[in-house]
Amino acid sequence: MKKKSVAGVAKEKLDGKRREKRMRNIFIISFLAWPALHFLVLYFGVNFQSIAMAFQRSVPGTNIRYWTFEHFTRMFNEGFIGNDPLLKEATINTLTFFAFSFFILTPLNIVVGYFFYKKIFGYKVFRFIFYLPAVIPVTVLATLFRYIIAPESSGLLSTVLALFDKSLPNLLGSTEYAMKTLLVYQAWTGFTGFLLTSNAMRRVPEEVVESAQLDGIGAIKEIVYILIPLIWPILATSILLSVMSIFTSSGPILLFTQGNFGTYTISYWLFERVMTGTNMEYAAAVGIFYTILGLPFLLVTRWLS
Repeated sequence: MKKKSVAGVAKEKLDGKRREKRMRNIFIISFLAWPALHFLVLYFGVNFQSIAMAFQRSVPGTNIRYWTFEHFTRMFNEGFIGNDPLLKEATINTLTFFAFSFFILTPLNIVVGYFFYKKIFGYKVFRFIFYLPAVIPVTVLATLFRYIIAPESSGLLSTVLALFDKSLPNLLGSTEYAMKTLLVYQAWTGFTGFLLTSNAMRRVPEEVVESAQLDGIGAIKEIVYILIPLIWPILATSILLSVMSIFTSSGPILLFTQGNFGTYTISYWLFERVMTGTNMEYAAAVGIFYTILGLPFLLVTRWLS
């Protein structure tokens, strides 16, 4: 049996490396093909069409379209200056949901995460209770919340208040209480960020915390001067993601009120028009306007963080 020459062995090794490289490239291309197609069709294609629709006007009964800024002019004349109450209401409610989540729930998640980091008595039970809304389906949570706040004698709160000869109003059926009730629901389901902060605090070196405690530092100063600076990269990312949703904070409008009783938000306003197929070009213009309006907030927040 003849031995292979040195050149033949080298050629086989080279061919093997080439086959390995070719298979690796095929695997990478196959792995990335679906995400790339998904991005091009469902993201780039849909958004490009939406941008084009914002500057177009269709002639009823024909396939004719012409380019115009009419929808943006209508938005300013009717939505902000004129008498279109829904767009004004949607803007105010959206900013309310965002402010409540950003300025109230975010600090509370840090405080709650600190208590779990300190392992207070019964912290495992409370951790389960606070995290429960994240693992229960949204429809189940909404049904449970409806049962708790149901008016008359059918709800849990109504039954308790009836023992004291008190009655519960229809919290989701009146303009006075609907938005406040939705904010309560958002608070009930919004305490999930504490897991992120408490886990980040656990990675803080114990020597740093113990050194500060020996110097007599209190709980508030420990949070402000020790823990927050050391977990700031995680908090900065969380804050940046929150600011990205400044004009898409919708709240549970679809589950409870469908925009009635003064609860319209921008997201639900756009959703309603897409689902009904009315004023699609106008809705596209409004969506582009708020996207452009939110961009400076995002850039400033990123620079500050």
